[in-house]
Amino acid sequence: MDKDQERSFLEILARALASLPFDLKVLLEAVSDPDLEHEVREIAAAAVVFIISPREGNIDPYLRYGEDAIMLRLAGRRILENGGESTGQFRQRFAEDFERFAGELAVIERALGQPLMGWLDGRWAALRKAAYARKKISVFVDDQEVGMFLYDDGLKFGTNYPISEKSLAGRLKQAQPLVDHLQKKWDQDKKKITQP
Repeated sequence: MDKDQERSFLEILARALASLPFDLKVLLEAVSDPDLEHEVREIAAAAVVFIISPREGNIDPYLRYGEDAIMLRLAGRRILENGGESTGQFRQRFAEDFERFAGELAVIERALGQPLMGWLDGRWAALRKAAYARKKISVFVDDQEVGMFLYDDGLKFGTNYPISEKSLAGRLKQAQPLVDHLQKKWDQDKKKITQP
């Protein structure tokens, strides 16, 4: 990517990282909205679980949460595209957020390229098979009480989130580390698929 494209991408990434705990609330609301299609509510729940779950390994928080910020925006787009008849009302509730997500996603897609973004957006089937607190993703949608447990954990995530605008100052200088991180994960996924 050229220097202007990289600069735009890094600016978007910095904003997305700083706002991740606040943006997560849009997905938490989608999980609990009975008027949205069940499938997109599961995608929202899967994205929440992906974002708030602890991960193994010693990975830079900017890389880990950078991936999460992208997945959140992809989930938001899925909600708008496949949410059903009530999507318009949901979109209106979070109009500023969805408008920002769409603009940010366009910059991210130009920077990362269609193949990498296609892989990221193609992970929903696998992510919907995940479990959190020994519960399947569908349970967070189907059982209101269990859904509230996820909602509460999503809000707690924000209190422990290690990134702020101040901590980001001067940290994001190149896009390549995030690209390399995502490419490595994609390569690992390809190996899983080709192995018997």
